[in-house]
Amino acid sequence: MNDKFKWMVFTGTLIGALFITGCTKHEDKVHDSWVTPPAGPVIDDTALTANIRSALRADPNVKNLDVKIEARNGEVMLGGLVDNQTQMDRVIMLAWMAEGIKKVDNKMSLKSAGAAAKDG
Repeated sequence: MNDKFKWMVFTGTLIGALFITGCTKHEDKVHDSWVTPPAGPVIDDTALTANIRSALRADPNVKNLDVKIEARNGEVMLGGLVDNQTQMDRVIMLAWMAEGIKKVDNKMSLKSAGAAAKDG
C-alpha cells in the first residue's frame, strides 16, 4: 500500500510539472519571421498600375478592353465593361499576379448586363 501511494504521489508530481512547463511562454524562442510575416516588396501605386496595364496589354484575350485601374497602398480597384465572364476572370487573375498586390476589388461589369439595364 505504501508503494502504491508513492507511485501516486510521483505520478501526480510529474503531471503537475508537465502542466507547469506547458504553461510557460516560448515566444522568445520563436523566430520573428514566424510571429510576423516578412513584409512583401513595396511597390509604388503608379508602378503597380503600370505593371497591371502592361500585363493586360500582353494578353491577347483582354488587350483590347478598356479596364480602369486605380491603385492605393497596394489595393487595386478594377472597373469598366468586359464582353464575358472569362475576360473578367482573366483581368482579375492578371491583377492578382502583379508584384506588390494586396487586394483586388472588382467593379467591372458585363456589357450584356449593361445593355439589359438600359432596355429595362
